[in-house]
Amino acid sequence: MLQPYELVVKKVLPTIRAKLAQSLLDDYDLRQVEVAEKLGITQAAVSHYNTHTRGADQTIIQMFPEIKKFVEELAKDIVEGIPKQQQVARMNTISWQLMYTERFCNYHRRIADLEDCNVCYEPVPQ
Repeated sequence: MLQPYELVVKKVLPTIRAKLAQSLLDDYDLRQVEVAEKLGITQAAVSHYNTHTRGADQTIIQMFPEIKKFVEELAKDIVEGIPKQQQVARMNTISWQLMYTERFCNYHRRIADLEDCNVCYEPVPQ
């Protein structure tokens, strides 16, 4: 069974990372190797994002327009030298924020073929 976290890992994070890499390349004129270093990924991954052979899922972008503002702000902060630890924290925060929305839950329900699922809205068991 497809778990919500799997969708975050397979769809949401790659989309954000691809948009972030593209922003650093286009908006800040960084070279692929610089983007790779700043994001902690390989230059090959940046190349794939740049040529659109991997990364941004248009469904996710349309479903979550707030990704655009998040990417703009994080790209600016990365260029200004935000530590990688803060990048991780902010990526974690946006992932949680997106995952615990009705939009995400409906998407997961459709992709996972779950008719009456409401797991995203139930309290986490202690």
